[in-house]
Amino acid sequence: MNTVQQQRVPMKLAIGLGAIGALGPSAVDMYLSSLPEIARDYDAGFASVQLTLTFFLLAMGAGQLLFGPFVDAYGRRRPLLIGLVVFILCSLGSAWAPTLSVLLGFRFVQGLGSALTLVVIMSTVRDVSRGATATKLFALLMTIEGVAPILAPALGGFIDSYFGWRAVMLTLAILGMAVLINSWLNLPETLATDKREPLRLGAACRTYLAIGSDRRFLLPTLAVAAVFFFLFAYIGGATLVYQEIYGLTPQAFGVLFGVTGCSILCGAMVAGRLITTLGLKRLTWIGVSCIVLGAFTTLVATVTGVGLAGIVTGMALALFGLGIAESTLMSLVMSSQERALGSTAALLGAFQLTVSSSATPISAIALTHGAVAWTVLLSLSALIVSALTWISLSTSDDASFNIAGH
Repeated sequence: MNTVQQQRVPMKLAIGLGAIGALGPSAVDMYLSSLPEIARDYDAGFASVQLTLTFFLLAMGAGQLLFGPFVDAYGRRRPLLIGLVVFILCSLGSAWAPTLSVLLGFRFVQGLGSALTLVVIMSTVRDVSRGATATKLFALLMTIEGVAPILAPALGGFIDSYFGWRAVMLTLAILGMAVLINSWLNLPETLATDKREPLRLGAACRTYLAIGSDRRFLLPTLAVAAVFFFLFAYIGGATLVYQEIYGLTPQAFGVLFGVTGCSILCGAMVAGRLITTLGLKRLTWIGVSCIVLGAFTTLVATVTGVGLAGIVTGMALALFGLGIAESTLMSLVMSSQERALGSTAALLGAFQLTVSSSATPISAIALTHGAVAWTVLLSLSALIVSALTWISLSTSDDASFNIAGH
């Protein structure tokens, strides 16, 4: 099949990549309202059940290190299809799992399948675009993927209320099958044969060391990882705070969580429209400022007893900023390298998801001290995002900003 040359990106390709990228968030968000039910079903503690999320994120992060050289050596299309098949089979296995240990195993391997698809997505973006076009494409993908955090919690809450949590896992398998069919029919190979890197372990390790030691890659990657830590600290705690402390039903939680998630979608859309007007640096600071302001609004609302309305308002603002900052920082990271883009995407994914996987158990520990401790964790995370972003942007050279679209 002919490879896609770097040009104006076809909307069909962008939609296909966005649909693939939405599977990972769906595998996280769709079953959040089911966590208390899963705990009761397996007679396990909430912290133990949260490991199904932690294991998934760990595998999705660390697995990308394994698959980065693989997609640089064998192209994008075949690894993508393999990853989607693994995701589907593990979704079916999760629906069947007779014990929590088995469920954890399937979720871990499901995370590996998601890792492979994520590496392909990030690499494909840089295969077909760069500069401001790449930033716009990342923003467009986030806009498409942003539908998942909006619809998945509400859909999952509805399915859980009427059919139970195992039906949620079956739904993920069905969605995976739909994406697999679309990818098979519509997504071409985007890595030309002459640009492929031989698959050698020693060479792969040297490539990772070279990329990881490049400050143009490392500094914005740490900022992205901090952004994702904030996101999953919110995700990991919201289901317990909203349902157990404020008494929402699974279905009501799913709707409220999804509506709040609209903010990420709006932020990504703003980033795509304003990147060429405001430039990467200014737009990134707008996003990070919203994250910090939103986090502290949530903290104040909890401390003063304003309650759920204040928490939701603060998180809506923070997630709006997250939608902006994620698009711009990812574009800066991926623009730091010209070759081995699969390895670059893999190392980025490994950093951001391995770091963010620690957010769920940490948020569970914070919640043992109440909702205030959870919002303190969110506020501290937002400050770390701000500090790392400042270091990243202040030490990046002007060429980096020009590449990213300024």
